[in-house]
Amino acid sequence: MGITAECYRRMQWLKNLPRSQHRMFEKTTRREPHMSTTLSAGVDTGTAMFVNSDLSSVLRGRSFPVGRLPNLVQAGLPWVPINLLISPLNTIPGDNPFGPVGETRLIADLNAHVTLPSVGNRSAMLLHLSDIHDTDGSPWAVCPRAQLKRAIADLEREFGLRLLVGFEHEFYIYGSDNVPGPAFSVSSNRNGAALADAVCNALATGGITLEQFSAEYGEHQFEIASPPADTLTAADQAVLSREVIRDVTQTQGFRATFIPKPQPNQAGSGVHIHFSLWRSSKQPATAFKGKLTTEAGSFCAGILNNLASLIGFTTPSVNSFARHKPSSWVGVYSCIGERNREAAIRFCPRSSDEDGWHQNATLEFRVADATANPYLALAALIRAGLDGLRDSLEEPTNVDRDPAAMSEAERLAVGAHRLPTSISEVLEGIDRAGAAERWFGNLFWSAYRCTRLNDVADAEKAGDSYTERLSWAI
Repeated sequence: MGITAECYRRMQWLKNLPRSQHRMFEKTTRREPHMSTTLSAGVDTGTAMFVNSDLSSVLRGRSFPVGRLPNLVQAGLPWVPINLLISPLNTIPGDNPFGPVGETRLIADLNAHVTLPSVGNRSAMLLHLSDIHDTDGSPWAVCPRAQLKRAIADLEREFGLRLLVGFEHEFYIYGSDNVPGPAFSVSSNRNGAALADAVCNALATGGITLEQFSAEYGEHQFEIASPPADTLTAADQAVLSREVIRDVTQTQGFRATFIPKPQPNQAGSGVHIHFSLWRSSKQPATAFKGKLTTEAGSFCAGILNNLASLIGFTTPSVNSFARHKPSSWVGVYSCIGERNREAAIRFCPRSSDEDGWHQNATLEFRVADATANPYLALAALIRAGLDGLRDSLEEPTNVDRDPAAMSEAERLAVGAHRLPTSISEVLEGIDRAGAAERWFGNLFWSAYRCTRLNDVADAEKAGDSYTERLSWAI
């Protein structure tokens, strides 16, 4: 039967308890194991899983019978440090900082979950996103989710600012018998309607909604857009939405891939990160009377100044750079442009209220893809923006056309520099600049750097099969 509605009701009850009562309940369930049957009442079969998005954006973790959930809420599950470094092709960096030593714990966040549906011989599975803790209970320095939490806290503590974030993901479906229709057409959207319904139903089990599920430019290519949410929630929902789409397409006999460039002759798939700045007082801080605010200008300047390093966390794979082409709407020049899809940051002011504030203004960061861990992509964006705020950088010059169509002198005048053309070049630049160690710490950078170099080694070893194998994992 799987996980029943009564079980969800009881789990929701636990989730809504104040944190202090959470701890009381968790301690009680550990002392009195029979109480676990109260939480999991109505469950005949089914599994749950504590999961964490690793350094290559693969969701990994440990599964267990769902009836054990109450006993594991506080204690968590053991997790081997090196697991976070496993590549999508299932190789491990040889020069990693952990080797066979160490242990961490997966600690579930009861507010971040979704249930993969029971279909045919695939039973339902409850996924809980988890933080990785050291054995002393402190957040582990290499945990991507912990890094994002720390960046969020620093932005609010230093400048009283928060971000609202919405993700757009593009992806391809393979294995469909439907005849592909024209780009964005009714027929193309009809081809994906049944999948969209199933995906939305699965996401609803975790309280997740989508603003759109729409056909895109490529054949059997689609895009989902998520509504704006606080930064951590947006990252959580991005991770879970990808996993639900991959799972649901499998149950329907198809396969989904989010990789940036599945085929050289196909349109690529990107991730667009829409964000807006808000003061802790809930006042908008992105745009006023058609212009960026001082804070937003400095934040964007920090992103552009660090962009050559930043893309090591937003487009971090070998496959990413097969998509990095000028005049392809990727944003491979370090500039900002109002409504300009060739700029790395697209400024969308939208309408203002009677006082001149643009409540719905957004900044769209375009140089990202799904081989990036969403937590790390956002953490790096915040860190780069913080650099700009701390240095009170001036708002960058607006670029109103394709930088590739400008002369070199014109690009230099507006600070539109061509981004590195390989992940190896990016890593060399990060080492020179020192941004990653400053943003994330030495242990994290050591682990992340060797993971990225291992992706380069995977691509070289796999040769022509690299892209295909990557497409099965991402």
